[in-house]
Amino acid sequence: MMSRSDIAESVGIPNLKDDVAISLAQDVEYRIHEIIQDAMKFMRHGKRTKLSVDDINNALRVRNVEPLYGFSSSHPTRFRRTTAGTGATGTSEIFFVEDEELDFETILSAPLPKVPLDVTYTAHWLAIEGVQPAIPQNPIPSDAKVDILRKRIKLDPSTQSVIAGIKSGSSDGIANSGTSTALSGSNGNSNSGANGEGAEIKPLVKHVLSKELQMYYERITGAVLSQDEVLRATGISSLQNDPGLHQLLPYFVQFVAEKITQNTRNLPVLVSMMAMVRALLDNDNLFIEPYLHQLMPTILTCVVGKRLGDSSAATATMSSQEDHWTLRSNAVDILLLVCRKYSTSYHTLQARVVRTLLRAFLDPEKPLTTHYGAILGLTRMGNEVFKTLVVPNLKTYSSVIRPELGVSSHGADQGNGFMEVEEVLDAHAAGRRSEAARCLEALMVGLRSLIKSETVIAKPATLSTTLPTIGDVYEPLIQAIGEPLAILVLREDGIEQNLQGVIAVIESC
Repeated sequence: MMSRSDIAESVGIPNLKDDVAISLAQDVEYRIHEIIQDAMKFMRHGKRTKLSVDDINNALRVRNVEPLYGFSSSHPTRFRRTTAGTGATGTSEIFFVEDEELDFETILSAPLPKVPLDVTYTAHWLAIEGVQPAIPQNPIPSDAKVDILRKRIKLDPSTQSVIAGIKSGSSDGIANSGTSTALSGSNGNSNSGANGEGAEIKPLVKHVLSKELQMYYERITGAVLSQDEVLRATGISSLQNDPGLHQLLPYFVQFVAEKITQNTRNLPVLVSMMAMVRALLDNDNLFIEPYLHQLMPTILTCVVGKRLGDSSAATATMSSQEDHWTLRSNAVDILLLVCRKYSTSYHTLQARVVRTLLRAFLDPEKPLTTHYGAILGLTRMGNEVFKTLVVPNLKTYSSVIRPELGVSSHGADQGNGFMEVEEVLDAHAAGRRSEAARCLEALMVGLRSLIKSETVIAKPATLSTTLPTIGDVYEPLIQAIGEPLAILVLREDGIEQNLQGVIAVIESC
């Protein structure tokens, strides 16, 4: 074994005195005894009878001493013995750990190890508001459904098969609303088993919603369609204010779409559905943006639908229940609300809505009821939209609507033309005359607003010029927007003070 002087020389202390070496050796012996005692405590707590290197390392860590690296109880260390010194100075035994000899030729000829992959992190949306995005990282929805069905059949052996063609008798409207899944072959027939009978698996959607939410859905949909005004108002108020409806939002949107598609001749249902849509849009707790593509067609249907309700135009008065004109006006307000709230998120939303309305307005094959809804929407989009898109087409539209009004071409006497148009609007003649009068009224709303705004803009520039008269703008206005609208514009109260706006309308055509 190494002597005390040999250990001192190995750490750079030559000629260590014997009394100092003896004192250091006693202190080291004491420290080693302490470490061994602590290591034995770890051994006993580990329910072992053999002291291991791990126990020594744990004892060293407890005393804030760096543990021994390179030694492990699973790989026992082998020591070799040798002698050091000469015969003259005396020899001593030394124990050392023999290093493994490595052959360079073996190392050089060995194949290179595989380069380890660099650690990277990526993130993707598993689902957004319950909708799984179609990206490569996510499973295909059809495969996921098949896996869920297989697991359910495997875990639930008592699942009863249903004869193909016979649907479940469950009255749960949520579970069966377009979510039933059937196993079918490539020819459209159900897969046949050994007994020739197909199987239809009950849908899984009903497990997503709690029983309380399903009951709430049934109560709200029933209340909205109820004839009781108080009950209907309560249901609409609940949709407008309750914060915990997001799980039911896709079902409400689907319910509105189905009811409007199936009840275009049932005006009370359409009115209730528009009130329901307005309540959902007014509820700040709902994230409705993912469902706008489903709501917009239903709203536009109530704006430019060919026929909404069963009553004719002659019997549809403003106070009547079959008043589809008010329904179209309310639907336009909802359309404007959607454009105002979500145009920042969807930059093309308002442009696409305006394009749809303009296409309906310029199509002469469309009925006048469709024209009315389109004109109302374009008018409420603002003066700039009305000036740019509607005003240049007014003369052409006047020639289309003139036969429906029964107004003859203007002659030398302006009063006859005024009287004819005024009689048509005051009488509200039945059928298409009344519809044409409604379209003229909608156009006049836009013209009034545009003329007033253009007058305010033009006034500072015309303070020192001679003001025009009605006679000066009469013929140009007829040439610009057509006789029926020109006559109505010039019959407006206070039009003499707004003739600068009339001139601006003529110049924009």
